[in-house]
Amino acid sequence: MIDLIKNKYLSNNKEDVLKHVENVAELAVGLAETYSIDIEKTELAALLHDISGIMTPQEMYDFAIMKGFEIDPAEEKYHALLHQRVSRTIAQEEYGITDSDILNAIECHTTLRKNASVYDKVIFIADKISWDSKGIPSYDDLLKSGSVETLDKACYLYIKYQFDNNLLVMAHQWLIEAYEDLIKV
Repeated sequence: MIDLIKNKYLSNNKEDVLKHVENVAELAVGLAETYSIDIEKTELAALLHDISGIMTPQEMYDFAIMKGFEIDPAEEKYHALLHQRVSRTIAQEEYGITDSDILNAIECHTTLRKNASVYDKVIFIADKISWDSKGIPSYDDLLKSGSVETLDKACYLYIKYQFDNNLLVMAHQWLIEAYEDLIKV
């Protein structure tokens, strides 16, 4: 299945997205070992988390409407935010993924969500550390510092950093709920 997934990126000229998901997978597998979760499930979630990157934001929006998604106001304004949910659907429908740990981690890898599982948090934080833009992310030192002793703390600090530095053009409701859920850490 891994070769099929990689070929999907390559056949759609998304070598850059493939490189990103492979980096996320490498980091996520390391985190899976640390947190004693299934490595194969973690790797599949990481490789599929951006599979909708083969589509344009408008195509993602049209797909979401066709599938009857309830659209968050942030997704309505910024269609690219739908990619996490569209990726889940592609993983399910095109690759036959039925495991809820994998599907849920794909579905919330950008925003996280309240009551997130360890798989959700691993893919979320691996995606953030595996920066796919040029340069080093402004939060890199924060996430890699010794003060991050738990996965919950890393997720919380990343979201807090986004809010504190006004880096969100519009917060998705799931991100707000995840932050409120994690604030106790």
